[in-house]
Amino acid sequence: MSPISEPSSEQMKQAELDLCQIPPRAHLRNRLLLWTVGIASLILCGLLLWNYLSFRNRLAEDAQIRARFLADGAADSIDKTLGSLQSLVDGMAISLNATALDLTLEQVRALQEEALRQQPALYGTAFAWLPEYKPANWNALAPYSYRDGATLAYQNLGQQDTNYLGEDWFALPRFLDRPVWTEPYVFQDTGVRMVTYSAPVHMPSPEGPVFAGVVTCDIELAWLDRLLAELPLGEHGYGFLLSSNGVHISHPITAFTMNESIFSVAEAREDPELRKAGQAMLSGQPGIRPWVAAATKEQSWLAWDRLATTGWTSGVLISQTALNREIARLTQFQALAGGSGLLLLVLTVGWIARSITRPITALSEAAPSIAAGDLDAPLPTPVGQDEVAQLTTIFRTMRDHLKGYIADLEATTAARERINGELRIARDIQMDLVPKTFPAFPERDDMDLFAIIEPAREVGGDFYDFLLLDEDHVFLAIADVSGKGVPAALFMAVTRSLLRAEVKVNRDPGQVLARLNDALAEHNDSCMFVTIFCALVCLSDGRVNYANAGHNPPLWLRADGCIDWLDKPSSMAAGPMTDIDYDTGQLQLAPGESLLLYTDGVNEAIDIDDQPFGDERMLNRLRASGSLSCREVLEALLADIRNHAGEAEQFDDITMMMFRREGQE
Repeated sequence: MSPISEPSSEQMKQAELDLCQIPPRAHLRNRLLLWTVGIASLILCGLLLWNYLSFRNRLAEDAQIRARFLADGAADSIDKTLGSLQSLVDGMAISLNATALDLTLEQVRALQEEALRQQPALYGTAFAWLPEYKPANWNALAPYSYRDGATLAYQNLGQQDTNYLGEDWFALPRFLDRPVWTEPYVFQDTGVRMVTYSAPVHMPSPEGPVFAGVVTCDIELAWLDRLLAELPLGEHGYGFLLSSNGVHISHPITAFTMNESIFSVAEAREDPELRKAGQAMLSGQPGIRPWVAAATKEQSWLAWDRLATTGWTSGVLISQTALNREIARLTQFQALAGGSGLLLLVLTVGWIARSITRPITALSEAAPSIAAGDLDAPLPTPVGQDEVAQLTTIFRTMRDHLKGYIADLEATTAARERINGELRIARDIQMDLVPKTFPAFPERDDMDLFAIIEPAREVGGDFYDFLLLDEDHVFLAIADVSGKGVPAALFMAVTRSLLRAEVKVNRDPGQVLARLNDALAEHNDSCMFVTIFCALVCLSDGRVNYANAGHNPPLWLRADGCIDWLDKPSSMAAGPMTDIDYDTGQLQLAPGESLLLYTDGVNEAIDIDDQPFGDERMLNRLRASGSLSCREVLEALLADIRNHAGEAEQFDDITMMMFRREGQE
C-alpha cells in the first residue's frame, strides 16, 4: 500500500510561518520595483552585448570581404589601364616592324601626341633607336613626347649623347628581346616618379629580324597614388603597391616610396611576421591576414592581389580598430536610448505598484492573525471586482477550507500511522513464515543449505521452504506469487501452507504440484497464480526428484565445474485453472554438487538505465565461487546484484536458496 501523500504537521507549521512573513506594502512595492528594474536591466545589458558582438562579428566579416574585394578591384583597375597601354605600345611596335621604319619624324610625333590625348594615364611615350638603325630622314635618335602640366612637351632623349642605351627601359627589351616593365624610377629631367613599358622594334636583315630600337610608354606613379587614395577603405584604411621585387611603389608613408622594400623595412624593424607577409604577397597568390598597420599602428585586415600585367602586388588595409570605435559609438547610443526607456519604465512601474499595494495592506495586516492559528480572525471586505478583491475572496474561502482540512488531516494522519504499523506487523509475520535459522540442520554434515529473501515492498509474494521429511530425505521449494504487496503476501501464505500439507502425504513432486494447483484454483476469482519449483533430495544416494510449475529453471552446479539449467520438465504456473499435469524429473546429485533455486528478481534486477542483471552475470559469479559455502555464494551473488542496481529502486522480490550435497562417493 502506498503512503498517503498529505502534508505533515511540520509542513503546516512552515506554511504558517511563511504566511506570517507577508511583506508590508512598502516592502512589496520596493521589491516589485527592484525586480522590474533588475530584470529590465539584465535584458537591456544582454541586448546591448548581443548587438555589440553581433555587429562586431558581422562587420569583421564584412571588412574581410571588402578588403579582398578592394584588393582585387584595385589590381583589376590598374591592370585594365596598364593593359590598354601595353596594347598601345605593342601595336606601335608591330606597326613599325611592318613598315620597316618607313615613317617621318613628324608622323611619329603626331602618333605620340594622339596617344597622349587618348590615354589620360599615359605620361609620355618614346621611340628610341640604336644609332646605326636611325631612319635617315629623322634628325632625332629618341623622340619623346610627354605631359608638362596641362600641355604636351617634346624632347630628344639622344640629343646630347646616347646614355639612354644603358637605361633599363632600353637595355632590358634589347637583351631579353621581349616587352618589359621596368622597376619604378625617377625621371631625372622632370623629377617625376614613373615606370616604363618598352617593346622591342626589329628591322629585317639577311640573317633575319634584328633589334633596332624600342617603343615605350611611361606611367606617372602619382596616378597610382590617386587611384589607391580613391578606394573606399574607411577611416584609417589605405592602399599600397609593391613592385615584383617588393619595392614600395605607392605607400602612405612617403619615406617608403621608391626608397624601401617590404623586406628592408622588415629587417630594420626586426619583424619576422612582416617578412613572411612580404613573401606571401610576392608569391603571386592573393591572400588576406590580420595585421597591425605600419602607418596607423591599428589592428587591421591586410589583403593583396597580383597584377597580371606587371607582376606587381596591390594591397589594402582596413582598420579593425576604426570599426570597433564605430560599433562602440553605436552601442553607446543604444545604451542611452535603453537607459531612458528603463527610467520611464521605473516611473511607470512605481506608479502601478503603488496603486496595487495600497488595497493589499489591509489583507497583509489580517494574515498574521490567521497564521498564528486564529482562523476566526476578521478579514477585510472585498471592494470592487479587480484582482485584489478576488484575492481577498479567495483568502476568505481558503481560511474556511483550512479549518476543515486541519480536522481531516488529523484523522488521516492517525489512519496512516495505523496502516503503517499494520504493514510492519504483516512483514514480520511473513518473514516468520520462512525458515531463517542457519545452518538449518547443524547436526547434519551431509548437506549445506542457505537461503535469502528480500521483499521489494513492505510485504512480498516470494517464499522459499525446506523440510527434513526423514533422516534421508529433504524437501526444497521456492515460489513467486504474481503481483506484489498485501494480496501477493496472502496468496503466498496460503500456497506455503497447502504445499507443506501436501508434501507430508505425497513425496512425488509432480503429484504434489498437481494437488496444490487444484486447491489454489478453487475459488480463485482474482485469477492469481504462483510459479513453484520443488525437489525431493535423497541424501544417501543423491537422487533428486523435482517438478516445475512455470518457475525460473534452477542451476545444477556439477563437480567438474559445469553448470546446467534444469529447464525440463516444466509446466504452467499453479492457480489459474484445475486439472494440470506436472511431470517429475530426476537427476543424480554427486557429493560436492549444488542446486541454486532463485526467483526472477535475481536475474531481472535492473539498474538506473533499465539494464537487467542477466543470466550471464549470475553464471560468472557461480563459476567464481569455487569452494565457498552456500552462505558465501549467495551473499556474494546478492552483493553483485546490489552493485549492479546502484541507486535504482528494487523492482521485484529477491529470493535465492542453495543446496549442496556434502560427503564423498
